[in-house]
Parts: sequence; C-alpha cells; structure tokens
Amino acid sequence: MKKEKLINKYLQEEKMKTKLTLLFIAIAGFFVQAQNTEACTETLSLMTTSVKAKDATSYDYLTTLRKDCPSFHKSIYSFGELAIKLKIEKATTPQDKEKYVRDLLKLYDEHDQHFPNNGAGNKMKKGLALFENKIGTSDEVYQLLDDAFKTDYANFKYAKAMYVYFEILVNKHKANKGVELQQVFDKYDDISKKLDEEEKELSEENDGFLTREEAGQVLSDKEKTRKARIENSLEIFGNVRNDMDNIVLELSTCEKLIPFYQKGFELNKTNEEWLKRAASRLDAKGCDSDPIFSKISEALYKLNPSADAAYQLGVVEIQRKNTTKALDYFNQAANLYTDNTKKANVYYRIAAMYSKSNKVQARTYARKALSVKPSFGKAYLLIAQLYGSSINDCGNDQFEKRAMYWLAAQYCDKAGAVDSSIKATASKTAASYRAAAPSKTEIFQSGKAGQRVAFNCWVGESIVVPSL
Repeated sequence: MKKEKLINKYLQEEKMKTKLTLLFIAIAGFFVQAQNTEACTETLSLMTTSVKAKDATSYDYLTTLRKDCPSFHKSIYSFGELAIKLKIEKATTPQDKEKYVRDLLKLYDEHDQHFPNNGAGNKMKKGLALFENKIGTSDEVYQLLDDAFKTDYANFKYAKAMYVYFEILVNKHKANKGVELQQVFDKYDDISKKLDEEEKELSEENDGFLTREEAGQVLSDKEKTRKARIENSLEIFGNVRNDMDNIVLELSTCEKLIPFYQKGFELNKTNEEWLKRAASRLDAKGCDSDPIFSKISEALYKLNPSADAAYQLGVVEIQRKNTTKALDYFNQAANLYTDNTKKANVYYRIAAMYSKSNKVQARTYARKALSVKPSFGKAYLLIAQLYGSSINDCGNDQFEKRAMYWLAAQYCDKAGAVDSSIKATASKTAASYRAAAPSKTEIFQSGKAGQRVAFNCWVGESIVVPSL
C-alpha cells in the first residue's frame, strides 16, 4: 500500500514536470516568435523607407527578408520589386543588370509561392521585365507572356504586355519563322477580346462617375483621382488597340482576307467562333461588299441567331441597299446585346444610317447610345455634326443660323470630356466650329452678347451668345 502511494506520488510529480516543460517550451516559442515578428517588422520598415528614398541598399534588407521572413507580409514583395528595380537602374555592367533582372523574376516566383492568388500578375511581369531591360531573347519573352496569358488570364492587365505579346508573334510571321497568318489573326482576336474586357470594366466604372456628374453630384477628391486614372488607362488601351489595328491592317487587306476566308469557309461553316471572327474582320476592314461576307454572316445567323449574327446580317442588308431589313436586324442585335459597349455601337451605327435622311431619328439613336454608355463620345460628335449641318434649317437671320456652330462645338467639348480616346479629334472639330461661328466684332455689332438664342427647328435647343 505504501509502495503504491509512493509510485502515484512519483507519477504525479513527473506529470507536473512534463506540464511545466511544455509550458516553458510554449513560452519560449512564443518569445522567439515575437522576437522574429519584431525583427521582420523592423527589417520591412527599413526596406520600405530605403525604397521610398530610392536607396539601393534597400536590396540588402530584402535579402534578409527573403531568407528569414518569406511569408511574413505581402508588402515584402511589392516593395522588394522596387528594391530590385533600383539595383537594375544602377547596374554598371550588362552582367550585373542581367543578374538583377533574373533575380526579379525569381522574386515574382517567390511571391506566388508564399502568397498564392495574389492577383499581382507576376507571370506577365516576368515577360515584361525581360523585354523592358532587353534581357534574353524574344522567344523567351514570348514564352513567358504566352504562359501568363494562358494560365493567369485574369491578371494579364497591362496594355504594354498585350502589345509586346502580339508584336513578337507578328514579327515571327513576317520573318517566316513558322507562324501562319491564321495564328496572327487568332492572337489578334484573343488579345482584342482581353482589351474589350479591360476597357469594359474601366468604362463601366467611369460611366458611373459620369452619370453622377450629369445628375449634379460632386465627386470626392478620391473619386476624381480614380476617374482621371481610369481615363488615362482607357487612353492607353485605345492607343494599343490602334497600334494593333495598324499592324493587322498591313497584313489583312481585302485582297488578302477575301481569298483567305473563301478558302477556309467550307471547312469552318459550322464553326461559330471562326465565322464570328471572320465576319468581324471583314466588316472592320471594309470588305463587307464581297459575297463571302454574306455567306459567312448567313451561316452564322443560321447556326446561332445571336446579337453578333443579327448585327452582321444588318451589315449584309446595307450592302444590298435594303435599309428596312438592315434596321430590323440592327434593332434585334441591340435588344439582344447585354454588353453596353456593343449595344451603344449598334445604336451609333443606326444613328449614322439615319444621319443622311432623318436627323431627328439620328439624334434619337445617338442619345440611345449615350443612355446605355455615357462615355460613348462618338455619339456626341455625331450630334455635333448633325447640328453643324443644320444652320440653314434654324435661326431667323444669318447671325442666329451661324450661332448653331457654338452649340455644335459644345457637343464636341462633351465628346472630349467623356472619352479621352477622341479628345484630340473632338478639340480640333470644336475649334473649327467656333471659327465658323460669329466673330467678336459680329457679336458686338449684333448686341446679343450674353443673350440666349433658341433654335425653334428640329433641334429644339438654345445657346447663350458668348462674350468674346
């Protein structure tokens, strides 16, 4: 009995010792962790400060963080990227430059490893890093961008990356390096689709700002900054699209496209994607008067009477000079489209058709385009054109007739204000209208400065005579 008590006492003491040991280990571990956290925080703070001061020694702090704190905080990689770029800028030899560029690529991989799904587009950035620093071959750049486009499509958001990706493929085609014309077209379509998606996302956000401004709401400073950034990005995307179009224009003249699609039609007449892309390109390049365009459009509509197919048949009916049928198809397309950009484009096309015969209807459809997409600047320019060509329909005398040019100029101003991609054209057109309006001397002689002139014709608007 006494022996059992001794054994139990011994076991209890051992159990207590074990608990104390575990508690000590836990406390020690927490203390070490706290020390590590403190050290990582301090090193990260030092690197951030150095990066902001453009001090290349920030790279030394990054080295420590990559070794001791790789999963501590995502800002290690955002500021680390800048730290390595400072070393690249300050590299004095090609060897040093390449070393740091390659290290930047490694950092991008580490970022994805320790913070998966970070949305930073690191795969795309790897290709751009090589291209911008002229490191590696164009094949290596293309492979990296191609991998990014195919495996990280959502984060392939840089306009420059899209252009470089396309340009390298085009250069391979031109150099007869195993790239067929169809591959170039397919890549153009793929990248154009991505451009559409990015522009749509940005323009819809911008449309929200414009709608609020039209309603008289004042944007906050933060919203104004965001709006300016969106407009700048849209302008960049527009420039990339224009540059890509110019490249394709060289490759895809009607003389090349028509036989190209004639040859592929029988094989692809049940391939909806091929038909859509072929019809779109023939339309965009002004080749829609050839019978192959009609065959492709009719096959597409038969296969799937979608919005795109209805739109293309509308174009066919225009070529056949059947305006009524064309309008039926265009209105069908507009009703079917859920994408506001595409819907606005159809309304604009209808407006352009009516502009030659019915200005009231032309303006109605231009306004429909603006109602679904407030940043559709081309619609404002069309209204300006309608007004500018109506000076003989409105006004009681020559002064009032020419006053219409001021109203036209105002619509040009609106076009440039909502759509940065046409700002230069809008500004130039507005200046030409104002130059045709009454001069300062004529305003003085008329005695109408500051007075409102109403246009009691189909226009139904008015303008205040400026005091020049």
